[in-house]
Amino acid sequence: MSDSFIYPNGRISGQEETILSRRMWQMLMAASGEEEVLRLLGDTWYGEFLQYHSMEECFARAMERTEDELTELSEDRRLVDGILNRRDVRNARYLWKDALTDSGTGRGPIPTEKPGLIDIETLRRSVTSEEVRETLPKAFSLSLEDLLEMGPSPGAEFDRRMDRLAGKIEIDGLGSIHPDLELFARTNIEQRNFLTAGRCHLEEMPAREIGGMLLPEGFHTADEISRAYQKQELAELLYETPGMEEMSAAFREAMDNGSFLSFEKESDRRLLQLLQEAAFPVFGPTPLAAFVLRREMEIAHLKLLLAAKSAGVPEARLRSRLPRG
Repeated sequence: MSDSFIYPNGRISGQEETILSRRMWQMLMAASGEEEVLRLLGDTWYGEFLQYHSMEECFARAMERTEDELTELSEDRRLVDGILNRRDVRNARYLWKDALTDSGTGRGPIPTEKPGLIDIETLRRSVTSEEVRETLPKAFSLSLEDLLEMGPSPGAEFDRRMDRLAGKIEIDGLGSIHPDLELFARTNIEQRNFLTAGRCHLEEMPAREIGGMLLPEGFHTADEISRAYQKQELAELLYETPGMEEMSAAFREAMDNGSFLSFEKESDRRLLQLLQEAAFPVFGPTPLAAFVLRREMEIAHLKLLLAAKSAGVPEARLRSRLPRG
């Protein structure tokens, strides 16, 4: 392994201490409300970001700090591109949604994140300029052409098409770093597809309508999931995917009781397990990328926790959703 990763991997090993511990999650889960959660977070790595006016901005800055440190540490372009292009997808979603959907205002400024590999002005101008559009990476330009052909649309359809771009960028970017990270990305897409199909089942949606709602790049195609949906064999199909046996059991339970909390919890538990395994190598780009993804999941779970505490959700119900503590 190249000596170029000795220092970055050492720094990331040190940063492991900033990931919230099991004990801290237990305290956060048991907190009496949002105020106590914020007090507890003030004593963690997140404390320095609580100065911002909203928790959304706090978490955005925390994630930005994590991504920026990673890209500064690594000389491996696969790693830098794999992480930063994901940020570009998010910015494209903000800008293009405003310009192309019924819910957009067509006026700025639109809140965006720090640019990844594509500057904000390029993303903005690409909507109206074919010349600028041709400078975008191929996946971005093809996605935008598809959106333009669709014309003004409801936000939900726009989001589905942008989700496909996000999935492709994640699979290609993380897959170029290491197969373990590609496995993480495909597992994430797979569980999202089955969650979509499961919810459609509860709403008794016709099988012919769900294919367009599913994302490519999972372990099963949209046609395979649609056929299983029609035959009421979704749990059996999910069971066929190696490593997803427990997710399949949670999915079957969800279909029986009409709540997907336990399935989402088991899905997240599996994703965290994959990231722990990806972080195991001592040197190389994989542990660095795995750390960023772990931070991303941690922030997503903190957002859920804060929303639940703000709404007065009982601790027991919160624990039925989050694989923490």
